[in-house]
Amino acid sequence: MKKNISILLTLVLMVSTLMFGCAKEETNQTLKIGVMSDLGAAPFIIAKENGYFNDLGLDVEITVFKSATDRDTAMQTGNLDAAMADMLTIVFYNDAKFDAKMTSATYGNYVMVSTPSLDGEGLKSLEKVRVGISANTVIDFATQQIAANNGIESVLEGVAIPQMPVRLEMLSAGELEAATLPEPLASAAVLSGGEKVSGTLDLGLQPGIFIVTGKTLDEKEKAVEKLYEGYNQGVDYLNTTDQTEYIQKLVDQLGFPPSLVESFKFPTLSKATAADEVTFSTVLGWMQDRELTTSEYSFKDLSTNAFIK
Repeated sequence: MKKNISILLTLVLMVSTLMFGCAKEETNQTLKIGVMSDLGAAPFIIAKENGYFNDLGLDVEITVFKSATDRDTAMQTGNLDAAMADMLTIVFYNDAKFDAKMTSATYGNYVMVSTPSLDGEGLKSLEKVRVGISANTVIDFATQQIAANNGIESVLEGVAIPQMPVRLEMLSAGELEAATLPEPLASAAVLSGGEKVSGTLDLGLQPGIFIVTGKTLDEKEKAVEKLYEGYNQGVDYLNTTDQTEYIQKLVDQLGFPPSLVESFKFPTLSKATAADEVTFSTVLGWMQDRELTTSEYSFKDLSTNAFIK
């Protein structure tokens, strides 16, 4: 009798352990991520809309942000597990003792566009070039790099306009000589008559990244693995599907200008790749020169390639 009771208790303990383990695993299958209103968000949106995350047993809640400030507030108040961001952001976070790491690059091309009456050469002839930016962000960094490369750094005057759609509207209305915008908003500005000056990809810079909090890396590693698996499926879909099948969906979900539906050519994307160490060094040096940080982080301090297959 005692033996039977012992066996029964053992079985109860085993079942309880399994149920607890399953409950923990289930909890770890939810991720809240933030994306910016740019092309780098497309694989995440497609993966969710096409059910790739669900097929992997992962529930992903996506919030679209129009400004980096709003995204950072959500991240640092614990309302996001991960987010699309840039290399300035990862430095700022860690300077503030907010534990997070770069887990991959994301597609990002930050482009300076001038008003219809000006091009790169025209900007050089001005005594002052008012450029719409978001101060102390990747847009500010990109603007300075583009300006230096195009000989207009000395006449540059940054005008802080955090909201990207407002920046686009002011450029189109002729209230600025230029604005720096992520794709596809930069292409929308060109379609409205603006002139492309240059972009970060033209300069070989890749500052766009995906950031995951240290807490999420510790507690939801399997979920992050599934997030990237779904992301890569989203990239495959975008690269092999006629864009007429999905462009309207991206316009609706990410708030892209409707003019892009008929005129924008979607670029070929890469599956998840490691963040670029050379760009990180350039960004960190620029931040130090601007006295935005005094830190001497190594690339390995702030990154992990654990999810790059």
